[in-house]
Amino acid sequence: MRGRDLGTQLMVRAEAIAADRGCVGSWLTTFTFQAQGFYEKLGYAVFGTLDNSPGDNVRIFMQKRLGQ
Repeated sequence: MRGRDLGTQLMVRAEAIAADRGCVGSWLTTFTFQAQGFYEKLGYAVFGTLDNSPGDNVRIFMQKRLGQ
């Protein structure tokens, strides 16, 4: 399904719903082998990492302020 902007559409809609419900921010986790760049394009920034989570993987914590 890559290349069809479905992930972007899903994230934009989820953020809109959250903002409509009064949420001011969003956070998520991903891994170094997954979609860090995708989330950065949507305005998310890294606020922490956790090494060896699990094995040799690095868990990445990302956040974004909503409504900006």
